Amino acid sequence: MSRSGRAPATDAAVIARSVDEPAAFAELFERRFSVIYRFLCLRVGEQTAGDLASETFVIAFRRRAEYDVTRPDSRPWLFGIAANLAREQQRSERRRRETWLRLVRERPPESEDDVLAPVDAEMDSETLRAALAELSPEARDLLLLFGCVGLSYEEIAEALSLPLGTVRSRIHRLRHKLSKRLRLPVEEVTA
Repeated sequence: MSRSGRAPATDAAVIARSVDEPAAFAELFERRFSVIYRFLCLRVGEQTAGDLASETFVIAFRRRAEYDVTRPDSRPWLFGIAANLAREQQRSERRRRETWLRLVRERPPESEDDVLAPVDAEMDSETLRAALAELSPEARDLLLLFGCVGLSYEEIAEALSLPLGTVRSRIHRLRHKLSKRLRLPVEEVTA
């Protein structure tokens, strides 16, 4: 209950109101930013998560008139936007890294002090992070939305535009695959 004694407006009501009153969208931002940020921290790391979480809400704000107001909870919609941004960011990062590595291989060193060793700033030696890193971005999205964010199968299906049965079967397989993988010692996981 809010201070006025009324139940807070649904996300859909806030979004609908924000079409005519753009400042009303701030309520949705305040309500949902932290969960989107936490998802993106797990997905792309803390360095990039803040920017992508902000971009998620910029896109949502631009598309707010298109939101299906029959869906009271905006989380699946917002997670769908965030997951797409994370995938695009990782594709861009991979292309940038590949280009950089190609340039390093093609360029002779100017001096002995000019040592350009490829470093992956996103690398983390934690067992879970290493196991998640081996998964495809789509598989990571499924597990993070299910296990860390707590979305239902239906909400994940909506967020990622997948059939419900596909979501259920993929999550089932991924959970079994990861549970076996996480029982290994850290040295074997990160090797």
